[in-house]
Amino acid sequence: MKSLKALIWALPLTLTLCACSNDEETIVRKPRTIVMQVVTGDAQESYLTSVTVQGSINVTIKNGIEVGMAYHLANDSSNINYAAASDYSGGYYGSRGFAVTLSGLQPDTEYAYFAYAKDAEGKLVVANEKKTFRTMSPEELLSSSSIQHVAIHDATACWTITDEDIYNELNDKSLNISLWVAWSTQKEDLTPTGTTFAANTKELTFNIGQSAFAKLVALKPSTSYYYIMYVNHNGKLYEGEVNTFVTLDETTTFGQTPDNVQAIDMGLPSGTKWANMNLGAARPTDAGLYYAWGETEGYNAEGSDNHLFSWSYYKWCKGTRSTMTKYCTNRAYGTLDNKTVLELADDAAYMNWGGEWRIPTSDEMQELIDNTVSEWTILDSIEGYQFTSPKTGNSIFFSAAGCRVSESHYENGTDCYYWLSSVDQTYPYAASYLRFYVGRVFLASLFRYYGMNVRPVKR
Repeated sequence: MKSLKALIWALPLTLTLCACSNDEETIVRKPRTIVMQVVTGDAQESYLTSVTVQGSINVTIKNGIEVGMAYHLANDSSNINYAAASDYSGGYYGSRGFAVTLSGLQPDTEYAYFAYAKDAEGKLVVANEKKTFRTMSPEELLSSSSIQHVAIHDATACWTITDEDIYNELNDKSLNISLWVAWSTQKEDLTPTGTTFAANTKELTFNIGQSAFAKLVALKPSTSYYYIMYVNHNGKLYEGEVNTFVTLDETTTFGQTPDNVQAIDMGLPSGTKWANMNLGAARPTDAGLYYAWGETEGYNAEGSDNHLFSWSYYKWCKGTRSTMTKYCTNRAYGTLDNKTVLELADDAAYMNWGGEWRIPTSDEMQELIDNTVSEWTILDSIEGYQFTSPKTGNSIFFSAAGCRVSESHYENGTDCYYWLSSVDQTYPYAASYLRFYVGRVFLASLFRYYGMNVRPVKR
């Protein structure tokens, strides 16, 4: 019987002999199966001429892979376009999502799309599922348009675009999209023949923030006018609903602008000039009077006038926030009229100072903030914010005069409250205002019955 030691020494020799006996055999490896699978995802963020769509890919190779979306008109698949995903480069093992923005589309048009993948050799794989999307119709933009600042002989058409991407599309001249207003005393004049109207027409132009304007002039006093807002895209018109406005009577009386009121040039892109003092003030650092939004009579800071700033005293409701009688965009809060911006007859600045003075819009206030240098300071022992123009060197001071609620005066000396001209369209019992205190300046919405200061503007 062999010893254990002899067996151990013999084992490597046996293994070595076995290995040598196979040295002429060749191991053949099977080529790896390359897998590319793509899935069509949903469409997101649809605009007038562009849309973002999503997809995913599952791949087992790591070399030059192109993924993206193929798309065509829903009723015509003869012309298929391919758009590669810019956020996907190279190849990745496993599953990964991607997104593609399709541009150069037609508004109000249905498209079909599906995901695709292409390897370095040009092999194309497409998703089994095809989906569709529809680009935005210009008609969807018309709800944000209105006639504002109706006076005796003129009015202003305004169109505010809240979405920055849509605003950029409208300002891209290559897309040939324009905003228009048509108006007449005869409703039938607002029916177009091709692209022309019997009514007067004027194009709106962007000159402040994301709002476009057009001045309607040579109007007759005390006259009802019909108007529509519409979009012209390559000769195709998208029309809004017919609405009306009434010019003011020739006998409408306005207050006189005080002699010490000045229109200060702050070097703003829109050319808007700001008053050097508040409505009802005697000097630039005074608080002036306090006004409920949409009311033209002001009240003092002390409450000695026996006026209550409350729903029960507010002019444009029946005692509660759910009974609005004017400037109401939601039936849950009163009588629907879809008015969103103060008419001049309800503009405290216009009715008290006359001329071209009015309460500023939110865009005009934001323009002032964005184009000036502001600081909390003290003038004539009054605390407040001072805005200084880097272009003209001019300054205007907003006193921190607080606000009035009921018979009380709140946050005097610490906070500034100034009304702006638009109602909150979701909650029309509130309106936009400017507020600032040490270290912060912002725009928000608050109950319309609050008593706030007013700083007029003009152009």
